[in-house]
Formats: sequence, structure tokens, C-alpha cells
Amino acid sequence: MNEIVQAEEHRAQGLMTLLAKGLLESSAQRTASSLGDRSQYIGMSDIGRALECPRAALGQKLVGTGHNQQLDQHAVQTLIGKQLRLQRGHWFEAGIAQVFRQQRLPVIEQLEIVTSYQQVPIKAHLDFVFASPVGQPTVRILELKSCEKLPKTLYSSYETQVYGQVGLLRALWHQPAFGVHGDADRHGSARLTFPQICLEKFGIEMPAHPSAVDIEAWVLCLSMTDAKAFGPYLPDDAMLSLCLKTAEDLWRNFGASKDNDEDFDNLPTAQGFHPLCSWCEFNADCPKFDGLDQPQWGNVLDQLKDLKARQGELDAEISEVEEGMKTAYALSDVHGAWISAGSQRFRVSTQAGRRTLNKDQLRLELSAILGEDDADRLITRCESEGKPFDRLMINKINRKKEG
Repeated sequence: MNEIVQAEEHRAQGLMTLLAKGLLESSAQRTASSLGDRSQYIGMSDIGRALECPRAALGQKLVGTGHNQQLDQHAVQTLIGKQLRLQRGHWFEAGIAQVFRQQRLPVIEQLEIVTSYQQVPIKAHLDFVFASPVGQPTVRILELKSCEKLPKTLYSSYETQVYGQVGLLRALWHQPAFGVHGDADRHGSARLTFPQICLEKFGIEMPAHPSAVDIEAWVLCLSMTDAKAFGPYLPDDAMLSLCLKTAEDLWRNFGASKDNDEDFDNLPTAQGFHPLCSWCEFNADCPKFDGLDQPQWGNVLDQLKDLKARQGELDAEISEVEEGMKTAYALSDVHGAWISAGSQRFRVSTQAGRRTLNKDQLRLELSAILGEDDADRLITRCESEGKPFDRLMINKINRKKEG
């Protein structure tokens, strides 16, 4: 019996390894077909990451995405989880593209903008671009982002990326900087102005100058169960200048580190709590986490991690059972009476919703009566700050595999 179980586990592990390998290969192929060789230029996502953490952005440019890494048997499950998170955005993009095609909307998928700044090669890849000459001509950029949970406010790296996109589109409008990577007739090489590509793709004529066009960019964040739009983001010269200067700095650091093998640990890192630090491939020796080495706490941290995972599973299970009991009670049609079940009883009652104070609405109401300054001072006097508390912060160390 043990031999049968071991054989089945071995076959299951083989399937998981095959899946992991396939995910890595499909990711590499998709990146090459849609984005080309990313070591040869600075992209908008590079710029967004560099503004958050220059060290991580440079590390990504130096080592790539690790598509050729060896698959360790014990790391297969972790790798699958990571790849599913990374590639979910591509799958969302394919699905949303089908939605737009179904509605016959004039949309360019993966519009590529190619330029240079201070001899730095720069490319922007725009997920979707809509153009219309009706009334006042309009252009809308839509960038898709896949999220585990929808953010309340958009991450600064995403905002930087979309500001760079919309800024480049307006700045290069009448220059031959536009194309679609891998188009069969151009192979991603020949370039058109934006009005020319609109004429080629849709047969529509757009103004020769962007000042006559209403241009906006939006970000659509998607989770497995919900969606949220952020915008509009308008062309902004200051933000475009920041993007270009960041691209220049990153490219110079990339060249120096690649040619001279310089240590990039002197570069600034993300400050304070940052949700992506735990996922960063370069956090093992990151100077942000300099401190003591006390391996004796490893087992305790592993135990705490397992307990938290079990807590999450229990919370989900509890919620599922409670929802089932509520449904059963509603179907019993007992009109608010108790239902006895052995040594326990239960019923479902409607509770009043939690009362909250909308501070923004309160400020508007008080400002209308007292004026903005007096309203702000009154609210400040009524605010109180809780006592400081200790927070345990745990961060995963992503050590590189040997061999």
C-alpha cells in the first residue's frame, strides 16, 4: 500500500513539475513576443519600479525574470503560485481584449511607442488604446493590472507607468514612434505617427496636433471577483520629465553594473513598509533589512506562519458554515423563532448596520457654515490619537537556489 501511495505522489509531483515548467516557458514566450528583449531598453514598468525601489529595478534588468532557472522539487509549488500570480494579468488581458472585440470597439492592442532620451532607449507598451474622431476627437489609454485584492488607492508605480504612457503619446503624437510589436507586415520595426496608425488600423482621421484631442489614461484593476477603475490621468509635462530622468538614471546604473560588475547595494531601496518587499527576488541581501542573524528563531517563525495559514482557512470555513446555517434558517420559515438542535439552539436576526462618520462629508458641511480654516481647526481639536503599539513584521527571504 505504501508503495502505491508513493507512486501516486511521484506521479502527482511529476504533473506539478510539468505545470511549473510550462508556466515558465509560456511566460518567456509571451514576454518575447509582446515586449521583445527587455534588456535592450527601459520600459514604463521599469520606471515605475525604479521610483519605488531603484535597487530592485536594477536587479531585474541585470538578471531578467529567471525563466531559465532550475526547477527544484521542493520549490515547484512555490514557483507555481508565483507564476499564476504573475501570468494572471496576461490571461485577464486576453479576456478583456475579447470583450472589446465583441463590441467592435476601435481599439489598438499593445500599441508600442519607441523613443530615446539622452541616448537611453525607451519603449512603452500600452495595453489598449481607443481613438474616436467623432465630435471632439478623443484618445483613451487603458492599462490593466491584476491584483489579489483591489487597492483603495492606486500604487505609485502604476500611476507612474500610466503617466509615462499618456505623456509619451502626446509628446510624440506627430513623430514616427508608434507601432504594434510583431505586426506581420512590419515586424515591429517601421514606425508611424499616431494619426497614421489610426488611419491604418481604423480608417479614421485624427488631428495632426494633439492639442485638438482629448487625451486620458485609465487603469483598470482586476481581481478574481471584482474590478475597479482609476483615473483619469492626463498628460503632465512634470511627470513625463520625472519618468525620462528616472529612465536615464536606471540605464546608466544598468550599464555600469553590467560592464564593471559594480555592487548595486548602494542604490536606494523602498522605504518603510512596502507590500512587494516579500516578493522581491533581491531581498535576501537587501541593505534595507540589515540586522542580526539569529537562526534559532526560524522554527518559531515557521510555526507562526503555519498558525496564520490555518487561521485563514478556519475563518473561511467558519464563514461558509455560518452562511449555510443562515440559508437553512431562511428556508425553515420560522418567522424569527429559535430552532433547537440537540444541546444548542440558533436563530437569525437582523442587526443594525455599523454607524460610521464620513469625515470628508463632515468637513464639507462645516466648511459651508464656518469656512474651511475654522472647519479644519475644529476637526483637528476633536481628533485623538491612540497609544503607540508594537507590531510584529515578518518578511520572507528569497534566497537564490544553488546550482
